[in-house]
Amino acid sequence: MPTDDSGLKAALYESAACGLMLTSPTGLIERVNTTFCRWTGFAKAELEGKRRIQDLLTVGGRIFHQTHWAPLIRLQGSVAEVKIDLINASGRAVPMMLNALSREHEGSPAHELAFFLAEDRHKYETELLHARQRAEESLKAQVMLQSELGRADVRLKIAMEAANLHVWHIDVSTGELSFDNRCALLLGHVSPQRVSNDEFLRCVELADRNELLKAAEEATDPSNGVYRCTFRVNGVDGVQRTVLSSGRVQFSDDGRPEYFTGVLQDITELHEQRAQAESRAIFAEQMVGIVSHDLRNPLQGISLATDILSKAVTLEKLARVVGGMRNAANRATRLVSDLLDFTQARIGRGLTVSRKPIQLHGVLSECVAELTLAFPGRELLYQSKIDPATTCFADADRVHQMAGNLISNAMTYGAKDAPVIVSLALAPRGVALTVHNQGRPIPPELIPTLFEPLTRGADTHSENRSIGLGLFIVKEIVKAHRAEVMVRSTVEHGTSFTILFPDEVA
Repeated sequence: MPTDDSGLKAALYESAACGLMLTSPTGLIERVNTTFCRWTGFAKAELEGKRRIQDLLTVGGRIFHQTHWAPLIRLQGSVAEVKIDLINASGRAVPMMLNALSREHEGSPAHELAFFLAEDRHKYETELLHARQRAEESLKAQVMLQSELGRADVRLKIAMEAANLHVWHIDVSTGELSFDNRCALLLGHVSPQRVSNDEFLRCVELADRNELLKAAEEATDPSNGVYRCTFRVNGVDGVQRTVLSSGRVQFSDDGRPEYFTGVLQDITELHEQRAQAESRAIFAEQMVGIVSHDLRNPLQGISLATDILSKAVTLEKLARVVGGMRNAANRATRLVSDLLDFTQARIGRGLTVSRKPIQLHGVLSECVAELTLAFPGRELLYQSKIDPATTCFADADRVHQMAGNLISNAMTYGAKDAPVIVSLALAPRGVALTVHNQGRPIPPELIPTLFEPLTRGADTHSENRSIGLGLFIVKEIVKAHRAEVMVRSTVEHGTSFTILFPDEVA
């Protein structure tokens, strides 16, 4: 064993398992061991007496030194287990753990620093942090999903009760048919109660039983999976009812039916009165459709504005939001009175308009601003290539209504990730208003009847049942202004509705 203690101590200092450094209170490096130099790539001559420890810190490390490290050394004389990044000779940040101690050396204050490499620990901590973030995001998504599923279940129950729908289920292993208790109402019972398979089948009209069983058998074919059948039931109250039964079969990967469920709906009144009341029912549907179609936009604007008002807003923003609410409320009031105009259009009188000199630019700016609130998360752009002071003879409310219908139509059927663009430009014979959207084009065979009431798109299962009502109103407003409407819809160009106002400049 060496007897030269000073030599041994020097060797231990230079090759210690940690980086050692002695600095002045200002941070000037007075002495550093070989281990630290090897880790950082600096030579002793580059550090001792020439650089401060602050020079080796990252920007964040310098801030930490100034706000925490130095004050702690002054107050308590030490700093322990601080993770910090040092910049090595090649400019790369090296994560290290730091211990620091302040005491006198040869009568002068000095700081003793010990550094430990923390790269593996840094990687581990980073992985833990990322894993925690992923876990938190996953948990948040799961909680949101569970909450949404709960709300969806409540909405489904409310909707089914409102639609007078009754659920049934077939056990595919036994063929046993079961019903919810409300199905008893279809059989003439005065209150919900349990209905057995045998009781229900006894109530089915004898002539309809084979059709019911045949439809169920066809639904269990993996190539089908859809059940739909109309039949009659003879209730215990002596009343025969016509029932529509709809359902679906879920199959396993090998094609075996696993789940078969559906709903029952009493369609007796509709079935009995369809022939004599068809015209009246269609007209009523058109009126209801117009209310839902045209009042939706201003009401959505009001609803979103109230959400904004529930938060802290500036006076300027408050005035803008209140103005938008006022405009939306005015639009809703006017649209209710427009129901009479729709009736007049249906009986051949046409819509009434009050044409006078208006500035189209201002009307469209207001319309776009209102509908921007009604479609959060969607991009609605307005481009005007005419002098804002340019006027034409038109009904401002009708123009607002017409533009709103076209924009709503574009938002509904256009690509969700592409903007809807409203543009105003001079045309050879007047002023052209165009609403353009990207997305699946309108089928060519549909365009000739596009402006007829209740004309539906290719997706017959769409929830937007009022398609055609808004465009019907657009056509009537165009007709009342002696204007023209043109449609262009292709895969490359997208879909454009252009209204050409006649050249009647005031």
